[in-house]
Amino acid sequence: MGSAVSFRGQSGKAWSFQRVAADAPWARTSGVAIFAIPEAFGWRIFRVIELSGKPHDIQPIWALAEAERYGASAVFVALEFDAATRRQIVADLEAGFQPVVRSGEVIRLAA
Repeated sequence: MGSAVSFRGQSGKAWSFQRVAADAPWARTSGVAIFAIPEAFGWRIFRVIELSGKPHDIQPIWALAEAERYGASAVFVALEFDAATRRQIVADLEAGFQPVVRSGEVIRLAA
């Protein structure tokens, strides 16, 4: 994995993430992923997703493809095996960062 980064959600707790290459096998791990867009003074959080750790779960890959269409070029991953803790991390980060897309939302493009 890449360099360590901390993100603080609404609770103020620092969650530790590692920056990973988009083409690395991060989608097969159990944890939380953040897709981010670089900005002048940091990162704009596009989406925070829970990673189930299931080997054939394609939802994270589709979420990344969607994020890349909107300019996201960074993937950050926090390993977490407990499902309840993963949901807590996602909820805390979404409440603190107000990402462009929230869990369960779908972006609808105009035809």
